[in-house]
Amino acid sequence: MGRRSWRGYSHPRSRAAIHLGFWLLVGGVLGALYWWFKGRHAPIRSAPVRVAQGVAAGLAVGLVLVGTTWRSLTDLGNAPVCAAPPGEEWGSTPEVGPLTASVFAQKVATWPETGLAMLYADARGLTVCRYAAANYYVGVVQVAEAGKRTVNFGDMVISPRFPTLPSEAAELAEHESHHRPQWAVGTLLAGPAGFPVAYGVDDFFFPGARNHFERLAGLESGGYVPEGTGPVLGAAQIAALTGVAVAAGAGLVHRRRLQLRAG
Repeated sequence: MGRRSWRGYSHPRSRAAIHLGFWLLVGGVLGALYWWFKGRHAPIRSAPVRVAQGVAAGLAVGLVLVGTTWRSLTDLGNAPVCAAPPGEEWGSTPEVGPLTASVFAQKVATWPETGLAMLYADARGLTVCRYAAANYYVGVVQVAEAGKRTVNFGDMVISPRFPTLPSEAAELAEHESHHRPQWAVGTLLAGPAGFPVAYGVDDFFFPGARNHFERLAGLESGGYVPEGTGPVLGAAQIAALTGVAVAAGAGLVHRRRLQLRAG
């Protein structure tokens, strides 16, 4: 049985299906396109490079599988509607909002990321409640932590400094729920790391209220004070752009040299 399985994997079509599935899982549509146009024709690299690639691939797949499994095993159907300390519900309704086709697709697309957030919440013993208006989960940290920020992971937000006023809490949860479709699109296009990478790059050049993702989610509800829309080009940003330009130039030179040798 083992030998047949190995032979099956050794078959070019089996290897192609496994590699394509991997790139779809961790790289989304763009990852699959990269594999189709270049990755499947990539030359066999040295042993150290193959080992490094294998370790990176294992970690990526492992995180996706852990998040997917944990979310699948975690039942939050009975999670209470989010409430302020006095007991006033601020989810706008004690019933969860309608599970439309769009919301369902967003939940499915962000399943692994949400699972990792739930694993973190369970490990820390956080209280998880539902912002019913958006069918969205909130991990509430009861004690504020200096320097910590509210962070969204797919279908859930972890907030170390959650507001106590119902109106402010509802606004913040509504703002964070608007990041869910951004996560979903990023995951579909470039895998689970697609959105955080895009957000980080955007925030590096357009920090704070200038960030395009935050602007789309709503600055006022997120507690941001508008401060302009243009990029910030300080020493760090200029150095990063210079590094990218140098790396791109070096890559073109190397490619040209390889073409000349082959010719």
